[in-house]
Amino acid sequence: MKITDYAFLFQNPYNKKTGLFGSGSGVFTSIGSFQLSNLNSSAVQSRLKAAGVDTNSKQYKAVIKEMMKGANGNGAMYTNIQAIKNLMKNYDKDGDWVDPTTGLAGLLVTDENAESRKQLISIPESSRQEMFELTKKEFIRENGVANGDTTKRSDVYTHLYRKMEKNDRLKAGYTMEQYERAYSRAMYEAVRAADPNWKIGMPIPKGALDGITRESVEQNLVQSGNTLVSKTSSSVASASAQSSGVYSRNSITGVEDAFKESLKNYNPSFSQKEEKAVEYSDSVIADKMKRLEQQLRDGTFKAGNDDLDMKA
Repeated sequence: MKITDYAFLFQNPYNKKTGLFGSGSGVFTSIGSFQLSNLNSSAVQSRLKAAGVDTNSKQYKAVIKEMMKGANGNGAMYTNIQAIKNLMKNYDKDGDWVDPTTGLAGLLVTDENAESRKQLISIPESSRQEMFELTKKEFIRENGVANGDTTKRSDVYTHLYRKMEKNDRLKAGYTMEQYERAYSRAMYEAVRAADPNWKIGMPIPKGALDGITRESVEQNLVQSGNTLVSKTSSSVASASAQSSGVYSRNSITGVEDAFKESLKNYNPSFSQKEEKAVEYSDSVIADKMKRLEQQLRDGTFKAGNDDLDMKA
């Protein structure tokens, strides 16, 4: 009897996402698998073409790129032609990944587009209205609690993506996130105005949201960088800054001046080494202010009680 060694399959199971197996030997194993290092060999290329695989297509190149990434650049990993053909179905003719749930391309967030997608663009009014109505419905039903188990918000985003061009879908989703947050914030403030003692999770006072409409919320929004903020919040923050004698935030120079001024009256609980560096090094001050400015821009800033950046 002929004995076939399948040990490599058990040592490193097949990965459906990358199309990779474990290790073996030879150009082709007895079940037709080959090493990635042999991908460009004439034997492998001939079989690929015979199987109808267009090795010049963007689909094929996208699959091989992901395989190499999944193998951490290790050419000793194994795959087979059928795995490549199966994975090619996950990409469109432009080599863009197709979401298996929606069947839409242009929705994959990568290291390359993680920041560039954060742009405000025009999205259909019908989609904004759909999101507003759902947000209001779920806000009332869950008493202000964001319940990820019952929300239907992903359906609204999918409907939006179908209306947008492929290259605009990620930006459209980011823009919708800004509107969604604004709607939720407006509803929270309206309920608090009706009952100052109300807290998330408590029953919402009857009629507290009757006067809230999408138009009324959007009329109170202004663009600040790549985010949408309410005019009320913006004016309150500005008035607070002026009343506290803080310099204008319109330029990084103004913020740096405020930071240096704060050092005269504030002694943070830092280690001795960093405290000394903050006191004498302009480069450290500039670095802290650059980080703070970026955090304020992308909305990730979190203030701490003893945070020197917060004081600035």
